[in-house]
Amino acid sequence: MSRSGLAASLSALALVAGCGAGQAPAAPPLAVGSAAPAAAPSTTAAPASCADRTYDRLSDRQRWAQLVVIGVPAGGVSAAARTALGLEPGGIILTDGKSASVDDVTRVVTSAQATGGGEVPLLVSTDQEGGQVQELEGPGFPTMPSALEQGRDPAGLAARAKSWGDAVRNVGVTVDLAPVADVVDPALGRQNAPVGRYDRQYGDDAATASAGVRAFVTGMRNADVAPTLKHFPGLGEVRENTDFAGGVVDSTTTTDSPTLQSFAAGIRAGAPLVMMSSARYSRIDPDNQALFSSRVMNDLLRGRLGFGGVIMTDDVGAAAALADTPVGARATRFLAAGGDLVLDIRPGDLAPMLDAITTAAREPAFAQRAQDAVRRVLAFKEQQRILTC
Repeated sequence: MSRSGLAASLSALALVAGCGAGQAPAAPPLAVGSAAPAAAPSTTAAPASCADRTYDRLSDRQRWAQLVVIGVPAGGVSAAARTALGLEPGGIILTDGKSASVDDVTRVVTSAQATGGGEVPLLVSTDQEGGQVQELEGPGFPTMPSALEQGRDPAGLAARAKSWGDAVRNVGVTVDLAPVADVVDPALGRQNAPVGRYDRQYGDDAATASAGVRAFVTGMRNADVAPTLKHFPGLGEVRENTDFAGGVVDSTTTTDSPTLQSFAAGIRAGAPLVMMSSARYSRIDPDNQALFSSRVMNDLLRGRLGFGGVIMTDDVGAAAALADTPVGARATRFLAAGGDLVLDIRPGDLAPMLDAITTAAREPAFAQRAQDAVRRVLAFKEQQRILTC
């Protein structure tokens, strides 16, 4: 897509954001010669939302815990996970679920909610993309084809995605860490280690990828599962995988790249979460990895693409790309730069992260930024009917 084409896409996004289905209809015009009725004075304030009331009753440490998602094995809650759940994290990601049955996962989710979700229910997430990246595929779960195969039938994909979403929603999963919105450079193909090697992309051009992303988002939303666009602003132009390599740099992607179109399409389709890449984008912010970059998260994702939902990290626990960053700083740097929700598959990292956030929150500007993130996470839980009052 040309620079002007992307601009048109972003303009359309802004129009959609301003004219959503929830917008109140305009009042009918007054009859000619009639006087406008006097407005009645308001005597009562609007009631506080469930998210606001929940925020007000939480301690600071409980609030900061809402900003972290921890790993919990899908086949049985580990001792480390149970300890971390006692600190009331914002959510869990189900891991190691290749052989876990529907009954196994249901028991794990029920146990996790009972331990860690008593005050504020947990987000329950998993990686359910399809193909080689399908975390829940044990007895009772449907087999999902790869995203590349899914993208060959965009017309039928929304219905299929809804059926896959129904299957995980029935065991208590409320967030799918999919779809992959990255557009793989055809010149790289399978030499693109994070995406192309595993057929995780919907297509090798922006239009094909956008159609697949849009359909998958629609289907998951119809199943009442929140989809997550990843890995912003894209991992399709790199060779190495940030899970296994440090210093991964994309020297191609810019703020005008056509590959952003698939993320814009997912946002227009209603995706409420975006996952950040852990690579560095030298033509956008040469000094910071994307998850630590205000230019990427605030200026590009929120500003130009108009995303108003929850920004989350990729896994910051085991990822080689974060090995040189202290555990606590992985959370505080992300939050300070504009992020909302930290994903860490290592449950033991939760306590030091809470300590780091608590210390950083002594500075008023950081405290305000962290408070805003908590409110956004709680509002998301309320919108998804996870949090009710």
